[in-house]
Amino acid sequence: MIFDILGKLEIYIPSLPKLRTVIEAMDHDSVYDKEKGKYTTPDPDVTYEITTYNTSSSEKPFVFHKKHTVVEIVLSGSELLSTTWRELKNEALAYDEKTDTGVFTAEPLSVFHGAQGRFAIFFAGEPYKSGVSDGSSTPVKKIAFKIVD
Repeated sequence: MIFDILGKLEIYIPSLPKLRTVIEAMDHDSVYDKEKGKYTTPDPDVTYEITTYNTSSSEKPFVFHKKHTVVEIVLSGSELLSTTWRELKNEALAYDEKTDTGVFTAEPLSVFHGAQGRFAIFFAGEPYKSGVSDGSSTPVKKIAFKIVD
């Protein structure tokens, strides 16, 4: 997992070369103005989804992907993101092969404050959850890139 400010995204390209496509989309696709929905990029291995929601203090499951790395960027608002032990994904309540998404419940290992201008990279197999309230429910607009590993 990587958590940093958006201005430093390019320094991680050696670890994840397809970040070039993410940066190009952020720079040229007017993502801040786009409606929620799923979008493609010129690279068939990189897609993205723009979502809007209100954060919540209710219990949410951790999610993981076996075949994708996810880059989450907060476009507006703020939320808490958390991770837990990778090994706990073996206790997944469900895994959907079609969407490459597994879910399970666990205690958080670490918590990060996601705000506009910050990003998190969750590599394949790393469990995480987002959309958690930091005290009061707030609206969030976020873009999540899925990169095929």
